Amino acid sequence: MRTLLFILHTITTLILTVQLWAEESNPWFVDQNLIYERGSALSQKYLSEEAPEFSSIQKKVLPWIVRIEAQYSIKKGGYQSNHGTGTLLKGGYVITAKHIFTKNVPRDNKQFRISLTKIDGTVLQATLEKKGQSDWVLLKITSPQKNLKKYANSPITTHAPKEGETAVFFGYPAQLGLDRHGKVQSFQKEILQQHIPASHLSPMTIVSTVSEPLAMYLTPRAGFPPVGGMSGGPILNLKGELIGVQHSITKTTDKATGKIISYRIDATPITAIKLSH
Repeated sequence: MRTLLFILHTITTLILTVQLWAEESNPWFVDQNLIYERGSALSQKYLSEEAPEFSSIQKKVLPWIVRIEAQYSIKKGGYQSNHGTGTLLKGGYVITAKHIFTKNVPRDNKQFRISLTKIDGTVLQATLEKKGQSDWVLLKITSPQKNLKKYANSPITTHAPKEGETAVFFGYPAQLGLDRHGKVQSFQKEILQQHIPASHLSPMTIVSTVSEPLAMYLTPRAGFPPVGGMSGGPILNLKGELIGVQHSITKTTDKATGKIISYRIDATPITAIKLSH
């Protein structure tokens, strides 16, 4: 009997050890209820330990990463909408993923209302400027008119991705962001009539490695599998240069549990995007 108990104890210990090892070696696989908060925190911890110089660069680029809402099928009293993430570039242009404006959108749809929410809660309006053949699109800020020059001075520059380099992906998942304490919060739209300001929320972070620069495949190091709302988010190198725009993920799931076993981040390399306008 003692032998049987010892064997059962040993097996239980091994199982727990494997589970802990899996969680440590794959930090993006975290509890579903805390996936965004813990996943992003793990990415920030990884960066603080492996690339501490990125901290000051991140503070510089975060104000130029925006949450996107694209309203379509606009009718009296209602509309439908898609959500994504984008990057403000020089000249008041915003780069993001094209499928934000095509997924589930009727082909005969001719009108979009596009709003961009900055990290400080400022809401900007934009229009579609250029669609790429691949999954990218360029927007142009149109309002508020009095501050257009202010939003034309983005410090973010571009650079071709390099194989093996560390890449940092920013995005706003499922209409959520992080408050100043690192807690997940839902976005509150600005309602001028009721003097309610827009939420001051930051995007979440996933750290990865550039595996194939031309196809722009990224192997995750820390974070969590991207979800809806993060599409179009910037992929930056450790210098804060834009090297790609995320558009999807390729994932392998356990058929029995539905849990993601592994995934990669798919993006459009900046070299495939025509930013001239």
